[in-house]
Amino acid sequence: MTAEPTIDRIGAVARVALVQRDPPADCPRYLAALDTAILEEPPIFAGKPYADTYQSASTNGQWLAISLITAAEREGDGASRLWSLAACTTDEKEHKLLKRHACDESSHALAYLALLDITFPGAVDPEFRTELNQLSPHYAMNQPVTAVEGSPYARTPSIDDFIQMNIAEIRTTIHHFMQRQALALHCSAESLRKAIKVLDSVLRDELSHISYSAALIEQKAEALEPGEFQSLFSKRVRDFNLLTSKELGELIFD
Repeated sequence: MTAEPTIDRIGAVARVALVQRDPPADCPRYLAALDTAILEEPPIFAGKPYADTYQSASTNGQWLAISLITAAEREGDGASRLWSLAACTTDEKEHKLLKRHACDESSHALAYLALLDITFPGAVDPEFRTELNQLSPHYAMNQPVTAVEGSPYARTPSIDDFIQMNIAEIRTTIHHFMQRQALALHCSAESLRKAIKVLDSVLRDELSHISYSAALIEQKAEALEPGEFQSLFSKRVRDFNLLTSKELGELIFD
């Protein structure tokens, strides 16, 4: 895959993730719904204007450093949401998958902070840098899972939850390729090698998250009318477009 995102890449990312699953997953309902949704609601996050705006903003080292901290915060928040969903499902397979996903996102929060250290060594006050580690909930597979107190995600996960997390993971994967280009602007050759090693690890997890959520969507779609399923999928792509539009406006403003 090349670094510049395009709409076509969204389907390619999903298909690569499914092929890499062990064993490879066959999800025709999911892929058809995804393909239709991205035709109806072309995702902004995979378009050239968004990539160009991100690339322009990322030439500013301070902006990129803040972006990495923000990514760490989002991963930590996502981990807590997944942890609560895992605590509330009665399906053992879903429980294990959601718990693993939560642990991965918890680790990703620390991975983005590692990228901050690699790319901008010493740029963050040591005391503040220590505080940033708390952006990760530090989950581990050997921990018992209990819902986060007061979390709106302390409920049984639905197909809607898995559709949203699937689109979010595809979006993060597309974003991942832009991050590679951005980090290369600020890293030495040796630092870039270290950064790419971290990014490769995160990417493997992202593809795994795309494939397992796709497989669950495929399974759960059997209980819905085809039109209802497509409508829900398209709505969630549209929601991510609204979110990305807001972020794009903030990028331009900044």
